[in-house]
Amino acid sequence: MLKFLSKNLFWVLQLLGWGVLSFFFAYVANLNEKPVGLILFTVGNMIVFISVTSVLRWFLKKFVPIEGFNTFSVIKIVIAVTVTAILFPTIAYYFGFLVGKLTKLLMEDSTGLFKKPPKDVHGIGKYLVYFVIVTGWTTFYYIIKLLRQSNDQRLNRLRLKDQVKQEQLNTLKGHLNPQFIFSSLNNIKGLMLEDVTRSRAMLTTLSEMLRYSLTKNNINAVGLYEELEVAKSYIAILEIEGRDRLKVSYLIAPETLQLQIPPMLLTNLMELATRYGVLNTKEGGVIELSTDINNDSLKIEVVHNTKALISKQRQVLENTLRQRLKLLYGSNASYIASYEIDKNTLTVLLPINSIKTTIE
Repeated sequence: MLKFLSKNLFWVLQLLGWGVLSFFFAYVANLNEKPVGLILFTVGNMIVFISVTSVLRWFLKKFVPIEGFNTFSVIKIVIAVTVTAILFPTIAYYFGFLVGKLTKLLMEDSTGLFKKPPKDVHGIGKYLVYFVIVTGWTTFYYIIKLLRQSNDQRLNRLRLKDQVKQEQLNTLKGHLNPQFIFSSLNNIKGLMLEDVTRSRAMLTTLSEMLRYSLTKNNINAVGLYEELEVAKSYIAILEIEGRDRLKVSYLIAPETLQLQIPPMLLTNLMELATRYGVLNTKEGGVIELSTDINNDSLKIEVVHNTKALISKQRQVLENTLRQRLKLLYGSNASYIASYEIDKNTLTVLLPINSIKTTIE
């Protein structure tokens, strides 16, 4: 309903405005004692008002557009309003005459339908009244145009802002690290000399991860259960390089599996815990990935028991992660990294179901 009113605002206001004014004229004129006469007078005036102002609107829209408005535009408006005000009473008079004739033809007994005959068009007072009415209508018309233009500009700015935001998100997407792809292919190549069946399985896993990364490019949120499978695939490929140095456990709350999170988020966290953590030590370590619901927020936590490698690449990845969360959730999400000697914790807090899953 609101969409219809917004799309047809001009005609809705035309009907309401002229309808009320026409009824007022009919009531004040006291032309009849019968409801039929009041209705005829009201409808007749409405038709005249709407027809004349529609023609005036066409003229203003075509010859006096709001864009490029100047002094000459004001002169054209004054001339158009004056001409309309002069023609208005004449048109109303003859239209009323036509309505009277049609009434006599269509109604068996039209005697006494109107108490007073319609007045002639003479007298400057009548023209002044119509001039005021047309001037008021023209002013209101341009006010509505300005409001619509301002609203359209605001919507365009919002659309542009959303487009810029989405472009930023696409730039910050958590795609697979090219270094990871390169090293994974080398590791799989070495694995072929030991276990052909497993190397084929790892190639399939890597291709599925690449497909996932590419297909989620235009999506801002996926189910946590999907992300969990990709994170496990990521760890499976790293285990080729890490051998027995990498041990991972998963403590996933069942109620969190269907919740929405940004694509590649878990993989990014696992990359921080492995590339810049466990795999940088000869002994290796243990990683624990857990999820839970905490105060209407989804809490994702990755803990590993080795020293974190603080490097420029790690800082770039963490800053990218923070920017993605800010663009998607504003201040409602956070990423916190806590570094200790034998315990490093990466925590992400996300509001539940608060981002759009696809680009519109």
